[in-house]
Amino acid sequence: TVYVWLDALVNYLTVSGYQPGSPGHNWPPTVQVIGKDIIKFHAIYWPAFLLALDLELPKKLLVHSHWMVENVKMSKSLGNVLCPQELMDSYSVDGTRYMLLREGVPHLDGNFCKIKMVHYLNLELADTLGNLLN
Repeated sequence: TVYVWLDALVNYLTVSGYQPGSPGHNWPPTVQVIGKDIIKFHAIYWPAFLLALDLELPKKLLVHSHWMVENVKMSKSLGNVLCPQELMDSYSVDGTRYMLLREGVPHLDGNFCKIKMVHYLNLELADTLGNLLN
């Protein structure tokens, strides 16, 4: 699977507008955002490829965790992927935003659960915050 990462390097450079010796491209990235399951490739192999080509390394890696749905990793193959538009239609844009920010922290897997969402919206937003504002 290492060849896939070498191919990805060419694609990343192309998208960034990289031209050897010319200014005005977006390389290296200031922050490279990756999922925790591909950290080995982006923290070991990727820098080795870049160094071998005498290219600058990304300044930082931001490694995020996974989203779970009812304590199972969200996955297209499992069919448990959530549609953000449906969530916003059911729980409002602000309610969905609150749930994502409440549960989706970079250092822990976020877990989406409809029961938790209703609880957060009713208890934390409506009751606690609503009472504070009244």
